[in-house]
Amino acid sequence: MNKGKNWLIHTLGFLGLIPFLASSLAALMGTGAFWGIQPLEFLITYGAIILTFLGGTLWGRALHRAESEKTAGLLLLSNVFALLAWFTILINLPAWSLGLQMLGFVLVLFFEQKLARSSAMTSYMGYYRIRVLLTTAVVVCQLLVFGNHIL
Repeated sequence: MNKGKNWLIHTLGFLGLIPFLASSLAALMGTGAFWGIQPLEFLITYGAIILTFLGGTLWGRALHRAESEKTAGLLLLSNVFALLAWFTILINLPAWSLGLQMLGFVLVLFFEQKLARSSAMTSYMGYYRIRVLLTTAVVVCQLLVFGNHIL
């Protein structure tokens, strides 16, 4: 992969952490609403969007590999993660929403790495190093808020 694309992947990945970090910090500090949205609500809705996005990457990989590999499982998984993310918004139960999202983020990473070993995902392994870092940061943000506000 060329350096420009590598830089863009890293930059966009880490920029995507900013809403997680900001909303988690705001929730931990007990700040009020921002633009009429409470930090916990912001964290959950942004988490749902990102979980859906990650599920969508599985769909994209399935389409890319459809002629050379069996990809029905990827297509189903991508929809499961999107529906799970939507459910975390609908239930209006922050503890369950955060818990399910944390599980979802870890499972997406697990399936991506498993699929990488079977060649159904990108061979660019630098992607998985950054995904581990990003997933860890997201789960830690959500876990801190979960522990501080919910337990």
